[in-house]
Amino acid sequence: MSRAIEFSSVSLTRRTQEELYYDLKRTLLNIWRIGRVGARRHTVIDGVTLSIDHGEKVGIIGPNGSGKSTLLKLIAGVLLPTRGTVSVSGSLSPLIEIGVGFDPDLTLVDNIIYYGVLLGHDEALVRGHVEAILDFAELADIREQPTKTLSSGMSARLGFAIATEFRPDILLLDEVLAVGDERFRRKCDARIGRFWDAHSTIILVSHDLTYVARTCQRVIWIDGGKIRFDGEADVAVQRYLSTVATSASIRRGEDLIALAASTEDPVLVRGASGSDNELAIFLVRNGHRWRISANGEYRRAVSWENVLVVEDSVIEQVPEGDVAL
Repeated sequence: MSRAIEFSSVSLTRRTQEELYYDLKRTLLNIWRIGRVGARRHTVIDGVTLSIDHGEKVGIIGPNGSGKSTLLKLIAGVLLPTRGTVSVSGSLSPLIEIGVGFDPDLTLVDNIIYYGVLLGHDEALVRGHVEAILDFAELADIREQPTKTLSSGMSARLGFAIATEFRPDILLLDEVLAVGDERFRRKCDARIGRFWDAHSTIILVSHDLTYVARTCQRVIWIDGGKIRFDGEADVAVQRYLSTVATSASIRRGEDLIALAASTEDPVLVRGASGSDNELAIFLVRNGHRWRISANGEYRRAVSWENVLVVEDSVIEQVPEGDVAL
């Protein structure tokens, strides 16, 4: 019996931003500086070999920029490997960038059919589920409006409803779902729950390590595009956490600044003394700290498990940044 997913010596190399020159002036300036247009590339996935059986529940963990989401995109066929091969057996539903691929000028109904067919479903089957999809997304009243009139939240709700209407053999989940308000998120969680049985293969990328350890039998820890560990969920999570800076190791503002300079991840901290800093979240980078506003984009993306708790005095030793986030 074939495996659900197989990677054989897979590598993916991508251009860095510095390699992309958008105008003649920048190109000529680069030639003047170094004599040529130098190609700068970054290896995102580096020689990964792995296999996942049908019915397995596999978590993928690691720091930001480690290649977790890229692995999902390789499985989904959104990206093609530079070297090696990726094989997938079975129908697939990727909840990676929900709603990406909608035609803004088509109506909601037309986009449901278009998006469903893109996911590999028969057009007649998708047409038969249009009403159920609109009802779940709570968008039936505006079914004939062009999709460009939807807010980002409505668009995500529609994409989620389409992707989860049909049971796939393989489900790809990127991060904890944040579709709509709390009531709708719980509705989404309940729908996802039906896939956690012996039949569906699930690949979950998340920073919520407690959730990963509870729901996945196997966890792959990836860092720098390479697999650091592949095995039992509890063991993988503990090994990963052992490499992450602990609050006890941060005793001075200089320690926070050094930590921020040594990692690509944002360093998030809060105070421990019971003052206003206990619930405030600060981002430290480039030698400064920024308080994250309650309604900011960073705040909405924060997982409290990734926030270091340090003494207030340590936070105050880091100079303030000049703008709020």
